[in-house]
Amino acid sequence: MSDRKKRILSGVFFALLFSALIHFGTRTKGFVFTRIIDRYEYQSYDARLKAASSNTEEMSIDNVVIIDIEQNSVEALGNYHEWPHAYHGQLTDVVSSGNPDALLFDVIFDEKNSYTHSLIDALSQETTTPELQAATEKFLLNADPNRFVESTSQNSKVHHALVFETEDTLNFLYKMADVPNGYNDQNHTLKIPDEVAKHLPSAERIGNTYTELLSASYGVGAANFPQDEDGIIRRAPTAIHFKGPNKTYPSLALSAIKDILKIPDDGFKYDFENKMLHLIDSTGNIAREIPIDDKGRMFINYFGPHKTFYYIPYMYAFDAEMLDPAYWGDKTAIVGSSLPGLMDLRSVPVQETFPGVEIHANVIHSILENKFIQIKSPTANYFGALFLSIAIGVFTGAPKKPMFGFMFLATGAGLWIVFAYSQFLGESVMWEIIRPIFSITLTPLGVFSYTFLILDKDKRFLKTTFSTYISPKLIDQMVDGKTVPKLGGDEDIHTAVFTDIQEFSRFSEQLTPTELVELLNDYLTEMTNILLDNQGTLDKYIGDAIVAFYGAPVPVEDHEYKACLTALLMQKKLYELRKKWKTESKYWPNIVYNMQMRIGIHTGKMVTGNMGSKHRMNYTMMGDTVNLAARLESSAKQYGIYSQISEETYLSIQDRISVRELDHVRVFGKENPVKTYELISLRGQEPEWYKQINEPFAKGIHHFQKGEFEKAKQLFELTVENENMFDGRNINPSLLYVERCNMLIKKPPKEWDGIWSLTSKK
Repeated sequence: MSDRKKRILSGVFFALLFSALIHFGTRTKGFVFTRIIDRYEYQSYDARLKAASSNTEEMSIDNVVIIDIEQNSVEALGNYHEWPHAYHGQLTDVVSSGNPDALLFDVIFDEKNSYTHSLIDALSQETTTPELQAATEKFLLNADPNRFVESTSQNSKVHHALVFETEDTLNFLYKMADVPNGYNDQNHTLKIPDEVAKHLPSAERIGNTYTELLSASYGVGAANFPQDEDGIIRRAPTAIHFKGPNKTYPSLALSAIKDILKIPDDGFKYDFENKMLHLIDSTGNIAREIPIDDKGRMFINYFGPHKTFYYIPYMYAFDAEMLDPAYWGDKTAIVGSSLPGLMDLRSVPVQETFPGVEIHANVIHSILENKFIQIKSPTANYFGALFLSIAIGVFTGAPKKPMFGFMFLATGAGLWIVFAYSQFLGESVMWEIIRPIFSITLTPLGVFSYTFLILDKDKRFLKTTFSTYISPKLIDQMVDGKTVPKLGGDEDIHTAVFTDIQEFSRFSEQLTPTELVELLNDYLTEMTNILLDNQGTLDKYIGDAIVAFYGAPVPVEDHEYKACLTALLMQKKLYELRKKWKTESKYWPNIVYNMQMRIGIHTGKMVTGNMGSKHRMNYTMMGDTVNLAARLESSAKQYGIYSQISEETYLSIQDRISVRELDHVRVFGKENPVKTYELISLRGQEPEWYKQINEPFAKGIHHFQKGEFEKAKQLFELTVENENMFDGRNINPSLLYVERCNMLIKKPPKEWDGIWSLTSKK
């Protein structure tokens, strides 16, 4: 199986692994990571609510109106805690006369002391002064402690708040076995089966003490809002189960909704499997379908920050002369307070301090407008994260370079965030963000780790071991092909390359050791870069000499051509180095400015591999091909040329390079002759001097090999004039052949086969 397939499969594996770990591992209650993840999920939830409500105008919603016990009303009517209940009775009468949909009191009332009212009432019986009698009657009317209860009992729109509590034995607040004495909760409870009620939030006590007011109220409901672990209110109960008497009460908002939408006591149908509350009206139709959590709580759809709903001061609402009661037609009114001193400020997603009364307003408006936040189930979030993680894992594993994985990671995370925001802003559907992002992030990290620790282990070893003398491209091929060099050798046809600096011993004489090292480092660095860039393998340095080969440790297509191309590029680079050295501020002797390099290239069978001892080995080449390449480099000196290749190298690429046929020679120490060529250039890039001498020189070689030395001499004497001579070049092929022809004319050979035997290595 290819590494690419392994990376892709690892991407799928890690997607499955991390998606499952995050989904199941961070949903265990009490687990530290669960709390951490949930906290960040809450923050992402809040950010989307803020984004959705950021452009909401102040007091833009007026179907639910808040009657606010605010500063002006307190200044006009006196200290709120000293207000007589008759004020609330008067407000109830005035607002109700305007026929609102409902009037809710988000205020917990305690019964007022009636001693003063009773005393003045008794004294008024003996009063005879008309002015005093009128004042007394006005006082008794405005301070009547029973007026609030009477107004409430005569009104079918009023809903009061219940406050539910847990047991507090330290303060002697024990569980209640029944409702408080005197509280008649007839028509206030919901008819819900016990197996459903046990899922709802539960309470052990009712904290209200003014039971007469509760009994008089048309409807009552829980004003409690549970906080999430970070202290923010995101959910509102739809009902609360009172354990002692085993009764279920709606929330204050749902008590009003129950009346407005004509929902009977048994019309609350909870479907916890599908997380949905169905409100069934008196005709049997579904009036609303409210998304809920596993405790029957609905997620509050906050339509904006504080004062998104219309606020009317209390002092205006209870005075018919200040506000026409007809204003309240078809509106839902909620009495509450935004004063900090009344301790009803809460922390909500859209604002840190938010009046509790406006939370009720958001719940009621959400239900009336049928606009709910739908929370996607953990299962839906799991499969969404899994699908995206698998896609990211596959895309991460497909390319060779792992850096692309970061691009896919960023793209996938960005797409999920855009998707989650668009789903909420457009459809009010809330997807998780943090858990999927974690899954998306960990998946490519898993692929990176697997690639680095497992798949790239051999590649790192090869790069560490061979990068200094093998082309990076070859190392990649070795990894892809699973071709790891081992102790021992393999025989195959490769191309050997030898290079050497002309007259290097003179450099040693004219340069200090430091200067020589500096010069060689500069030279060898450039030449080695060219070698490796063209997929060559560096065998070794022998002083100034470079020994290299092509075609191992992995096959290289066109190794003959790449070896010749390397030689041509090396000669070009040396020319550039000579120019650079001349422009440097450092002084170099003239020999440096005239440096020349000889190169020998031969193709044939050779053995390549790790050779040496068990304790120390080197990747190298051996064989007759290697020796012949070395002879071609050294014998180039006799011809005055700088790049010499064999016929075996030339034949397979003759249509791609330009050469000058040089000799049919038997090199020193070899019996079999070899045909050699001077490497000139790539085809189409020939220099002018070559174009002038190529044809006559080739004819001269032809006559020379046939033994027609006079004819050959005449041709070579013509080409001598056009040979490219420069400083440091004392001989060239034309001059050499003129000398050979003169010698053979004076002393003709007895037998001539056209082969010239070299009598020394150089």
